[in-house]
Amino acid sequence: MFRIRSVALAAALQGLAGVVDAASGCHPAWVGGNQYSEGDFVSRTKTTETLSEESCTTGADCVDGKKTVTTITTETHNYKCKVAGWCGQNGYDPIGIYSGQAWDMESGQCSGTVTASSANIPVEWNGGGCPKSYAGGSDYSAGALVSVAKTGYNMVYQCAGEPNNLFCGMSGYEPGNSVYWEIAWSSLGSCNGTMTPTASPNYVSITDVGGCPAEFDSGADYDEGDRVSKDGLVYTCKSWPSSARCSQQGYEPGTSGACSGHACVEYWKDAWTVTGYCSGTIAPTTAPNFSSLVDVGGCPDDWSVQSYEEGDRVHSMGLVYECRQWPFSGHCGQAGYEPNVNSATTDAWKRAWILKGHCSGSRGPTGAPSFDPANSVGACPDEWSAGSNTKYEEGDLVSVSVSTTPIRKVAYRCKAWPYSGHCGQYSPTVFGGDQGWTFAGSCDGSTGPTASPVFVSLTTDSSGCPAEWSASTTDYEAGDRVSYSVSSDPIRKILYKCRDWPNTGYCNQGAGFEPSTQYGSMAWTLMGACDGSIAPTAAPVVYSGPCEYNKCTTTRVSCTPGESGCSCSSGTPATSSCKKDLTTCEDVSVNTWSNNVDYTTGDVVRVGTKRFRCREWPNYLWCRMSSYKPVLTSSNIWQQAWRTDGDCPPAR
Repeated sequence: MFRIRSVALAAALQGLAGVVDAASGCHPAWVGGNQYSEGDFVSRTKTTETLSEESCTTGADCVDGKKTVTTITTETHNYKCKVAGWCGQNGYDPIGIYSGQAWDMESGQCSGTVTASSANIPVEWNGGGCPKSYAGGSDYSAGALVSVAKTGYNMVYQCAGEPNNLFCGMSGYEPGNSVYWEIAWSSLGSCNGTMTPTASPNYVSITDVGGCPAEFDSGADYDEGDRVSKDGLVYTCKSWPSSARCSQQGYEPGTSGACSGHACVEYWKDAWTVTGYCSGTIAPTTAPNFSSLVDVGGCPDDWSVQSYEEGDRVHSMGLVYECRQWPFSGHCGQAGYEPNVNSATTDAWKRAWILKGHCSGSRGPTGAPSFDPANSVGACPDEWSAGSNTKYEEGDLVSVSVSTTPIRKVAYRCKAWPYSGHCGQYSPTVFGGDQGWTFAGSCDGSTGPTASPVFVSLTTDSSGCPAEWSASTTDYEAGDRVSYSVSSDPIRKILYKCRDWPNTGYCNQGAGFEPSTQYGSMAWTLMGACDGSIAPTAAPVVYSGPCEYNKCTTTRVSCTPGESGCSCSSGTPATSSCKKDLTTCEDVSVNTWSNNVDYTTGDVVRVGTKRFRCREWPNYLWCRMSSYKPVLTSSNIWQQAWRTDGDCPPAR
């Protein structure tokens, strides 16, 4: 009789892990909760306690000529991390049940301590020494270099280009140590020491800007383009919105914030750029004048509390200001954002307005305001009114009154989905209106009355109407078409098409996403009108071709000690633990996908005569899910689980 106690269960199950070549020494022991990178090595010791029965004649533990013998074996192996996000979690202990999903075990035992020469150190990067250590929470620019300490070496990583560089300092994106690090970082290789030092800093590579502007003053209000000097360097305040930080505490040019190891956070770079070096002082000038500002001619209207849009201009004390782009344009007409006036929030106006130049006099008088006929939409559609997110659809026109004496109106057009959802929520002329509406032109009068709505504005599908939409159908796929009745007398139907992934899933969620309802546009696209029914086709012919593939299955079977591939070496007792892998292969038919089959790597299914092969771990887990079953369109998530595998022979 032979048994393995529970203490050895984890050790037995961890044998599912992959196997890598052995190293001569043991790496540092695994510690739960630590952060490990892909390729990191650890060691782990497992204890296996086995119970066996032997024949006996005497002794207190001899019962009926048998006694139980306990054998305890201890083994230490090195393990290589293959999924960084799991390797430090307690549930993925290298000798635990799920070890094989996170770690690969070396084939032989290790002893002693691994030396640097035997550690698997990646190829050294071509940049020389190690850059500054990574500091979580820092703002990293695109292309920034950092180093991360590993076991026996350091690794160099480079921050991704824009906009992914925004993730580089965030938790969960630590280089090499987190689930999502590859979104933000790329590995460049190992490094040693520090970056080669340079000579004392000099100004050869930067511009001589002449005399030095005023020293940085922490109490001053700085704006875009303002220059200051510090320690012989000239700094220029960045453009808005970064310029808002130029006057804030903690952004003084050339200073460092909190440091972690060798890495210090330099917040000032978010507000200032080094322009050059200077000496002496800037020669005094006469009283400030407008020589450096553009003369824009006559002055536009003074600012007032009203609705302004991007590009609108106003004037204040001889200066001309232009309203910024959306969403900042929403502030342009609000109290507290009057140009060049400090409100309770200092320089709040700079968030809404840009100084464009100076002006004199006023613009020449014009005739009564009128609208350019070339930019007119003709008669005015209905005035905008608030409603749900489905009140207006893509292309709908509304009018908005801009004056009452004389009556003047302009027209706006509702944007395409999903922005059309905002059209009923925001008037075209209020803050947020730009999310749903675009300016179409001026309009005059009103749209003439029409007869009862008809389908003349919808494209009619001449092939007939497909099956009616049904809330009980759960297998709609991208591109599937349905018809939807909008009246019974006369019979009128509209044609909808199921949207591409990821919206495809909504098509199968019943009445909540019914076509023409509040959320129907998230699942279905309006295609036009239809009439009649699609012509019937012949009954489908079942494929009967000789479509097969070679399926191999590996099972654990008993073996004789010393036999090739046997887990028990020659000379050891033959027990039930002596196992080896036996692989058998056979030709099997390629069938259509079924939710009753647990597909695994290499399994093949077909759609018609098109073959698809299940991908490797872990993607093969999706092969079993109905939402990932292969279809004959390329724009679908099935490609994450399956790859194309050629074609079956023609049907017999």
